[in-house]
Amino acid sequence: MQAYGSDRLRQGDDGQVILLSRVPKNGWTPRVERTLTTAEFPGTAVLWEEQFFEVVAAEPLPQGGVRYLLEPWREHNAMRLTDRYDAESESQRVEENRKHLQREKARLSANVLALLTGHLPAVVQEELARELGLLPVRLTFISILGEIAVIGVLVLYCVSRIMAQEPIPPIPAGIAIYFGIETLIRALVNWTQSRPIGSSIGFFSYLIFHLITARGISPFAVEKGWAVKITEAPAERAEQDAYVLREALVTLLTPADQARVAARFGYDYRRESYKFAILILVAALVGVVSSYLTRAWISFLVAAALAAEQILRLAAFRRGPAASVLRFVVRPLVRKLL
Repeated sequence: MQAYGSDRLRQGDDGQVILLSRVPKNGWTPRVERTLTTAEFPGTAVLWEEQFFEVVAAEPLPQGGVRYLLEPWREHNAMRLTDRYDAESESQRVEENRKHLQREKARLSANVLALLTGHLPAVVQEELARELGLLPVRLTFISILGEIAVIGVLVLYCVSRIMAQEPIPPIPAGIAIYFGIETLIRALVNWTQSRPIGSSIGFFSYLIFHLITARGISPFAVEKGWAVKITEAPAERAEQDAYVLREALVTLLTPADQARVAARFGYDYRRESYKFAILILVAALVGVVSSYLTRAWISFLVAAALAAEQILRLAAFRRGPAASVLRFVVRPLVRKLL
């Protein structure tokens, strides 16, 4: 038997094979012994020089690497996981490990330099995230913190000039104002939309780099998924969506208007009227209490009248739909449904 690459081979007892490897072998899962509550699960079946071996154990070594113990495959076991051990497979493992170490190094560098990489265009940050396993939103956030620190230094400098009764330097003040506005926009997009966003300095710096070296993704490229055109909804679907969105407001219209909506969309006043009237009643009662405590008597009368109206409407719903004085407020919002 032959070991490949940097592996070292030792012969054990009863046909056992001990294989010392500098790097773990992905896919080589050791045997799980049977217990009183669980069955035995055989390890990975490894094809080695036209003979199958079972991975019995995998022990990390103190000096680094892994010690694998393999035994000839037992015929009564089913092969759940299989792999090969030969020169070709080992060369592939070495190449995969090299690429993995390279990605880890690049990922660490990108995280350490997040104050700079977070300024790159959003599409470039997304590409880095896919290649290196990063969080582009975090890169942008860290770069925003760095930009805030720079703005703070500029502001303190301007304040020191003011306290020294000297004129405000226009260049630092202008830079602070420009980047303050830009940072605010970037922070809002990063926080509310949870997506990366570059800065103007990062965009133009990367654009020059891309034009000179022709390396990397174009800063004008569109991120995957964003180029998909969303067509307008059909007129019938748009009308139905508008009805669903405004159905609760329809309960405030006159019975005649509610009947027209029912004829077009199958509206049933009992579905939303009770809930919306109770919601308005609760809000009106809160207004009554707060107006009384603050001695705002006009607001108190308005809230009391609105609460009384909702009580009357709740009683009238047994006979049919009932209008509200609020219909004059909501009618322009539901005009397209009539």
